[in-house]
Amino acid sequence: MEPTIPHPTAMRPVAYAASPLAMQSTRRVDRLADLSEIFESDVLICHHPRRACTRIMDAFAQPVFQSWPGLRAVVPVSSDGIPQIDRLRLPEHPEAAAITAEIRFLTQLYADLIGCPSIGLRVERLDRAMCPKWHVDRTGIRLLCTWRGPGTEWLDAAGIDHRALPTMAGDSPASGRAAPFDLLLLKGTAWPGHAEQRGAIHRSPSVAPEACPRIILALDALWTD
Repeated sequence: MEPTIPHPTAMRPVAYAASPLAMQSTRRVDRLADLSEIFESDVLICHHPRRACTRIMDAFAQPVFQSWPGLRAVVPVSSDGIPQIDRLRLPEHPEAAAITAEIRFLTQLYADLIGCPSIGLRVERLDRAMCPKWHVDRTGIRLLCTWRGPGTEWLDAAGIDHRALPTMAGDSPASGRAAPFDLLLLKGTAWPGHAEQRGAIHRSPSVAPEACPRIILALDALWTD
């Protein structure tokens, strides 16, 4: 069965209800090794702060990237666990090698963590919020990293109330926002043992004109059976 890349519109808008587990649903981890805490049953979000690479941030603001459509690819993972990213193509730019090294690092990190045979990779160039409403993804565990512009926002909410209207959550302030180059792991409703009402609640931030374009990378595990 041919693997498919999850599309960003495959999302479910939700409202949320407070829960005794709310403050436990998000973990900030300072070590990469501790990203494995995402596998704990009560954890829906893992946030790993990183220092931003200004060279890469500045590169994405250059004219060569203004008409760049981004990337969308299936990245095979070899039998020894190495993501095969050599066919990915970036615009010609002095920092293209640094961007490629960053992609290699993140896909390797994700492959080591999840153990999947291939990875759905998206790099989106955005001039406006892609998913501005609070929602839960129909995915297993997704990795997000914003390279330029404001990062993804989330709610510390372990429970989701589908009886409430989605607009009730739309005005709720975010519990947190990732900074550029921070890593976010978001657990979705397709994670084994999750019901439709359980998953990381998040949204795209609004993007001011001076912050455009916003560049974000997303990784999803792909399985062939």
